[in-house]
Amino acid sequence: MGTNPSIRTGSDLVVECLTREGVELVAGVPGTTVMDLIDSLARQDTIRFVHTRHEQVAGLMADGSSRTGRLGVALVSRGPGAANAAIAVHNAYDESVPLLLLVGQVPGSITERRSFEEMDVVATFAPMSKWAVEVHRADRIPELLQRAVRTAVTGRPGPVVVSLPLDVLQAEVDDGLRPARRVRAHPPAPAPAAVQNAVAVLSAAERPVLVVGGGATGRTEEVSRLADRLAAPVITTWLRQSLVSHDHPGFLGALGYGAHEVTEETVREADVLLAVGCRFSEFSTKRWTLVGPSARIVHVDVDATELGRVHLPEVGMVADAGLAATALAEALPPPPPGRAGRLAGLRERYLAATSLDSPALADDDPAGKVSSTALVRALQEVADAPGYLLVQDAPSFGPWSHRYLRLPRPGSFAGSAGGAMAWGFPAGMGMALARPDLRVVTVSGDGSFWMVAQDLETAVRERIPTVNVVVNNDAYGNTRDRQRSAHGGRYLGVFYGNPDFAEFARSLGAFGARATTDEDVAPALRAALDQDLPAVVEVVQDQMYGLPPGLLPPAAR
Repeated sequence: MGTNPSIRTGSDLVVECLTREGVELVAGVPGTTVMDLIDSLARQDTIRFVHTRHEQVAGLMADGSSRTGRLGVALVSRGPGAANAAIAVHNAYDESVPLLLLVGQVPGSITERRSFEEMDVVATFAPMSKWAVEVHRADRIPELLQRAVRTAVTGRPGPVVVSLPLDVLQAEVDDGLRPARRVRAHPPAPAPAAVQNAVAVLSAAERPVLVVGGGATGRTEEVSRLADRLAAPVITTWLRQSLVSHDHPGFLGALGYGAHEVTEETVREADVLLAVGCRFSEFSTKRWTLVGPSARIVHVDVDATELGRVHLPEVGMVADAGLAATALAEALPPPPPGRAGRLAGLRERYLAATSLDSPALADDDPAGKVSSTALVRALQEVADAPGYLLVQDAPSFGPWSHRYLRLPRPGSFAGSAGGAMAWGFPAGMGMALARPDLRVVTVSGDGSFWMVAQDLETAVRERIPTVNVVVNNDAYGNTRDRQRSAHGGRYLGVFYGNPDFAEFARSLGAFGARATTDEDVAPALRAALDQDLPAVVEVVQDQMYGLPPGLLPPAAR
């Protein structure tokens, strides 16, 4: 079954359900238990199927697609295929990214016999997903797939894993069985009493601070109005610095590794902290030491379990970030006159600290190769121009962009706070496919890029014109820096050899450029952006070069 177009199967029904839910992209790797699904995808033209060279890449592509607002779907086969996709599922769960992973499973007639590549998919993925389910009857496909999508995107988003046994996919289904209708729940508005209580606390504040996290994604206007009404500093959590325009007069940067002193000091000295859509993560709070014990907290989150998980709020508000921000801005009285002057002083300090002409960078010595200040300057040209999206992987270059890259346009930057190396390039491909109106520029370390470099062939084959900046220092830079600072410079397992990445790109039909001096960087990046091909811009740095001057890596604990 499944090869005869006149017979409608469970696989056909899965594709129909995805179409009804508005899915436009499925990324995956072929395998025995998903071949019927791939055949069903081949017999329609609404959903694009992109086959990758590794399941991890398919999952991370789906992650990137979802971050544009369009649900990403990955398709993998049983056992090893599913295990390879686990990194993407874990990362999406940690970062509250909606994602649907479809896993082909062995047929129900041979389960529990340790058949070839058999895995208990539900037991494996349940701890790292919002929901994991196995479909045992073809007539349950519409119900359970609709619930899977709805679960992934509703409330606090997250990944959902659906196991589809081969016999369910191959089963003939009644022609009257149709996909369930597309349903989305309205987000919760704040309770009036909670708004009143929050306003009372905020009105009494002398040094209020607004901290916004990933739960406020897409709510820039509402958050900015709230910050204006409070006349308070607005600070984002780690790697969420694109939630607010950096030109906003109250913006004081992002928390997390590489945060400026004025940013952390402002939070530490706050007497009232208004936290919107954030979970007080380890990096954003300097391992839960940044928020003072006497600070009064108003915490807004769509997920009730986050309220009080780390810090007990005086006012806890279960609500959508945008609806809560609007309600608070409308209910707050005008701020006292003293706040504006204090905020202007803090903003002046922040702008001075983030300047690339800062005296702190006078010791930035790249040993004759490319400096990170030169790379930031080149990337700043991209950040200033409309129509671009910067995507940052997990390289040791990260603290440089965290400290010095200014983002005037909200939503123009994406970074992975889940810690998964190799996220950037695949996620960037997913973003580029979901948003063809944007030019995506990813920044990866050589260690991250080489973990998934084989899928540059996918980018060439599918004509995905991402520009991939690879910062090459022949080292796992983050670990190298820890060995230098905490282990007396005893280096083990951190250095390796690399190819000429530009030549590697050209060998696959992509554009390749190589920068070995500061003067090379901006022209190489511009040349890559002038292409309609996937591109790699290799930025060669010294093997021992890494963090901004004066910054030490956090201790291993």
